[in-house]
Amino acid sequence: MPIRRIIQKAKGFLSQGLQPRELAASIAIGTLIGVFPIYGTTTAILVFLAWRMSLNLPLMLFVSYLITPLQLLLVIPLMRVGEWLFGFDHLELDLASLQLSFQNGIFETFSTFSGRLVLSIVGWGLLFGPFALGLFILLFQIFRYFFRRKMLERMAE
Repeated sequence: MPIRRIIQKAKGFLSQGLQPRELAASIAIGTLIGVFPIYGTTTAILVFLAWRMSLNLPLMLFVSYLITPLQLLLVIPLMRVGEWLFGFDHLELDLASLQLSFQNGIFETFSTFSGRLVLSIVGWGLLFGPFALGLFILLFQIFRYFFRRKMLERMAE
């Protein structure tokens, strides 16, 4: 997808009439869930969260899909964080064996790596929970500034 098209889509999402808090939460949660270490679950999680929290689902999915490569790259490092936190020995694992497991199906992956996936979820929560909160605060301040500026311009006209 060309960069100009990505920017146009992002502008479209931002102009859907949402408030700064909703926009910031949609992007922060889309980022947080977008790097969730269990591949194939992010869309369902985002649909549920968007429904429960009345957030912008297209924006959340856009952000999540945009960072999918990062999700795949972080599965093993997040697993290592969980192993380190709980004192587990390192499971000899590489990206090729993980991809093969996913090709055999999600249930094959769960049966083979279920304990390690739990460790990677813990690592994900500890690292990306605070990151998503900081991202939300930063984006909220930025969006609030631009929304106030836009409102002042409208009032001056």
